[in-house]
Amino acid sequence: MERVRIDGKGRVTIPKRLREILNLREGEEVLLVPEKDGLLIKRASDPEEILERLLGDLTFSRELRKVAEQEALRETSI
Repeated sequence: MERVRIDGKGRVTIPKRLREILNLREGEEVLLVPEKDGLLIKRASDPEEILERLLGDLTFSRELRKVAEQEALRETSI
């Protein structure tokens, strides 16, 4: 547990030790989740990263990927 201050612009700095433990990098997005007793900071999920983990070693041709992306766009615009 770490104690930090909120600056004049409402910012909080996550201490270096915690950033290293959690492998948080500059520019990475996090989620701020209000809770009864405070604020929870969670790593924001990257949908592409999750998909890559789920697919594992499966690879697709560029053309097949383009067709899949077009189909996904078509489905979401209905």
